[in-house]
Amino acid sequence: MPFADHVSSTRKFGIELLGAAAVAETMKAVRSRIAQGSKTSDEVDVVLAAAVEAARIALGIEVHDVQIAAAIALAHGHVVEMATGEGKTLSACFAAVLGSLDGTPVHVLTANDYLARRDAAWMEPVYELLGVEVGCAAGLGQDEDDRRREMYAKPVCYATVPTVGFDYLRDNMRLRRDDQVLRGFGLAIIDEADSILVDDARIPLVLSGPSDVPIDLYGKVDAAVARLFDEDVAVDHLTRTAVLTDAGDEHLEEILREQGLLQGDGLYDSANVRVVHHALMSLKAHRLLQADRDYVVANGEIVVVDETTGRFVAGRRWSDGLHQAVEAKERVAVRPESQSYAGISFQNLVLLYRYRAGMTGTASAESGEFERTYGMTVAAIPSHRPCRRIDETDQVYRSRAGKLRAVVQEVLSAKDRGQPVLVGTTSIAKSEELAAMLCGHGFSVVDPGREDAFDALRRDPSAKLLAVLNARHHEHEARILADAGLPGAVTIATNMAGRGVDIRLGGSEGVPELAAASEAAGGLYVLGTERHESRRVDDQLRGRSGRQGNPGRSRFMLSLEDDLLRQFGSKKVGRFLSRAGFGDDDAISHRFVNKLIATAQKKVDGRNGEQRREVKRYDDVLAGQRKAFYELRMRAVDGEAGEIARDLLDHAVAALVSRHAPDGVVPDDRDVASMAQDFRMRLGIPLSPELLRESGSMIADAALAAMAAKRAEKIARADEQVYAELERYIVVSSLDIAWRNHVAALEHLRSVVSLRAYGGRDPLTEFRTEAVEMYEALVEAAAFSVATGLAFASVKPRAAAA
Repeated sequence: MPFADHVSSTRKFGIELLGAAAVAETMKAVRSRIAQGSKTSDEVDVVLAAAVEAARIALGIEVHDVQIAAAIALAHGHVVEMATGEGKTLSACFAAVLGSLDGTPVHVLTANDYLARRDAAWMEPVYELLGVEVGCAAGLGQDEDDRRREMYAKPVCYATVPTVGFDYLRDNMRLRRDDQVLRGFGLAIIDEADSILVDDARIPLVLSGPSDVPIDLYGKVDAAVARLFDEDVAVDHLTRTAVLTDAGDEHLEEILREQGLLQGDGLYDSANVRVVHHALMSLKAHRLLQADRDYVVANGEIVVVDETTGRFVAGRRWSDGLHQAVEAKERVAVRPESQSYAGISFQNLVLLYRYRAGMTGTASAESGEFERTYGMTVAAIPSHRPCRRIDETDQVYRSRAGKLRAVVQEVLSAKDRGQPVLVGTTSIAKSEELAAMLCGHGFSVVDPGREDAFDALRRDPSAKLLAVLNARHHEHEARILADAGLPGAVTIATNMAGRGVDIRLGGSEGVPELAAASEAAGGLYVLGTERHESRRVDDQLRGRSGRQGNPGRSRFMLSLEDDLLRQFGSKKVGRFLSRAGFGDDDAISHRFVNKLIATAQKKVDGRNGEQRREVKRYDDVLAGQRKAFYELRMRAVDGEAGEIARDLLDHAVAALVSRHAPDGVVPDDRDVASMAQDFRMRLGIPLSPELLRESGSMIADAALAAMAAKRAEKIARADEQVYAELERYIVVSSLDIAWRNHVAALEHLRSVVSLRAYGGRDPLTEFRTEAVEMYEALVEAAAFSVATGLAFASVKPRAAAA
């Protein structure tokens, strides 16, 4: 076993460490030694021994060696691969305690708000016995800054990556440091690391605000795109693109001109950039995004469904006008498009932490990416007991209808023998379709909101009750899954399959007779109805069965009409089945099909991996600028606004001198009138025509002296403290506006720079070059904004002495 010496040492220290008083005394002594600069491996093992005893006292849990080994691996910065049901939550608690001992802020990051709240509450008694306060920042509103600040201030805080990410971006937009909620990036322990650090990392976190696009434009463009013919559009489902053909260009131009939306000579005239952009977004909404797969319409709103987990993603809105295009398509109220204020990739956010560790059931498949991107190696922890699950070979049917009929029969057979079944589907619509088919065989769908939903099944395993777990019922996820191991239970789930929630044989109440009945029937039967694009998600679904050495079974039943097979060579398999005389209700299990599926998943994983790398490569360009800008801004917030203002004023003056009096241009050729107006309007200072014909350095010195005199006059009229606060506000707000414009400009550049590859130029190199130039423009814009703001700001005279 990995870290066997540490495990043995922990057990040795634990022999004499019994009772809450001994735990408290031990932790007090360890903290005292650490405060004096000592943190040896023995002290780590002593703390783990105390944690083992605290878990026994507080939760009645006997900690296994594998859980101790996992905690040590986390403390060493590994991604721990640990099977479902082996106790990752407790291991993370132990590692968090170890990380917090020297005052390092520890964040335990989970896959969703529910798991963060659940794990924090579940582990709180253990933390309390060990003398460590624990908080939870998940699920708190934007108006609860005080509460979030309180949670982050605790030694250990549970949250999600988006929660921390958006708080980080908001903190760097606040006008006072005291208003910030985070207290630093110390140690991150990331649950479901493959989901968070790999799957979710394709989409950066973006903090947005309203833009100026007219609301009625979306509806007009949607009406135009809805009139296009199939031959007008080329769709590639693999790359998720939909573009106009030549015929489509002509047809759309004709429709838009008829609607009065076009200007100039044609569709791609520069005056029509906005209209064409929204037409392409509408095209994607109509041809690529499907209701009840990519999103649902709920309470008059479009709610995004995560393509990997099948969960609703609260608060997420597609950017660049795509969300508005879907709203127009579904005829719901179109909410204003947002403008990006700030953003950061998942990768660069996690890399802000000084120390990082993670855990998941399926880490090995992504070990290269974990090490390459995050500097974390994978440590595989063996199961406490050997896995007894039987993984059957895939069965493939010619048609989807034939497959579904076979799935229904397989569920009915399992029901007859009292075996609990978890059926995995890939979308909300498909989960509900299968539920309807089972209802045709006498099943009734339980109300997931009722506490007694499964009571009838506890009394009679033959009762035909059916639970549906998808994004419509995510708030009841734990309750549904807690009883999915009851004898005869049938649960249909989307790919989320309750990651982070154990399915115990016999159900949530742990009745021995019910557990024995489920085990005698073969344990949990996981039945997948489609292969996911990522093999890891398939493995996670299988992993719901066979928990802690329980028996179990898994099988995937597929059809040639499934999305994955349809995109990758299902015609070859179809011809093979036809020649072999297979009908719609006949199944095939063949290595040729397995190889085809493996190849398809490998291609999709490769594409997704490249998307993640591309997101990080482009965000890396922004990362250096973001770091420099945030440091500059925080200097202004912390009281250095006067110094920064003087630097920016120097920059503004130099820019005007360079523009109007460049080296090599004789004074008589200068446009003195324009120059004088620029200095007066931008810097608020009048300069004589005679001065403006002098050298550039003389003009600059005179302008800076005039501005300094004006500053001194305002300070004399008010007082230095009042003026300093005004100066701070103008500098910080000017920087913020310039940064928002910079982020929006970079986002636009990112959306079009790929087209330069057609001209033989490298898009990333082009992006880097232009990003540098745009940052210089940001500084100049901020400089002029500060100069103008300070020049024309009025200050209230100080009150006369009594």
